[in-house]
Amino acid sequence: MADRNLQSFIVDYSLQLLQQDMLTNSLFMGSAAGKTLRDLVLKEASVPLRTDPTAKALSGTLRADAGMLRQASKNVAEAQSIMDTGASAMNSIKGILADMKDIADEVAAGTMTTANAKPLYKSLRDEMRGIISSTSYNGISLLDGTNWGTDSRMTTSGSGTTLSGSLRIQSGSDGFDLALLDMKSDLYDAYDDGTADLANAAAAAATATRLSTDSTTVTTIADLYAGRSSSIAGHSAALAKQADIMDAAAIVREKGNDGRTTEELLLDLILRASGTLVDENG
Repeated sequence: MADRNLQSFIVDYSLQLLQQDMLTNSLFMGSAAGKTLRDLVLKEASVPLRTDPTAKALSGTLRADAGMLRQASKNVAEAQSIMDTGASAMNSIKGILADMKDIADEVAAGTMTTANAKPLYKSLRDEMRGIISSTSYNGISLLDGTNWGTDSRMTTSGSGTTLSGSLRIQSGSDGFDLALLDMKSDLYDAYDDGTADLANAAAAAATATRLSTDSTTVTTIADLYAGRSSSIAGHSAALAKQADIMDAAAIVREKGNDGRTTEELLLDLILRASGTLVDENG
């Protein structure tokens, strides 16, 4: 009797929606959902249809997938932080190189003596060296490639001024390599304390040219790191969204394991999809 009353209610409710042209396409025009509803309305079920007995196991799988995707999102977010840290350090070096070039230009123009320029020049060079040596993330050197050989997380290629490293970022069942460029061999020892670099006007002019070239290279790397960070941010957000979808699917699947008949589950689905035109408790 309860099932008959429920079927009668579904008929009445469906007719109301049909009058509003809300179920015509989504439920009664040849879809699987339409066939199910027609069967429930027109056929007499001898035994109440129960929910899928594997629902709980499936919801567990969905939650496991969601957990994997959420961890992948965190891993990718870490990669973004690495790129942000590297870009920030490179921008700092770019500023230092610009200041060193200004000093070299002054010496080359004869508006500053070597003796007066050297302390300022050396201070800037030492600051740059400090950034190269100390910039790291979670113990991973980002600019000093001499530390990559002893870090099991890093894979290196090339040597000297062509040295580069890559860090594997796990993203779900797959992953990608995060590329880092060595600044130790390029910049750390490229400039002295000013003794030779600023020895005279000609030497200072040559030094200014080198500083300009290196500044352009550093700017390019900083921009590459910043661009990589932006693309990674989108990747992380997409993974987090996928995890949310999986969690929502698990919740729906779990609710399908509460002992209600298929008719009751269908009614709940209709009510969810169509808003609150009727009282579910009525």
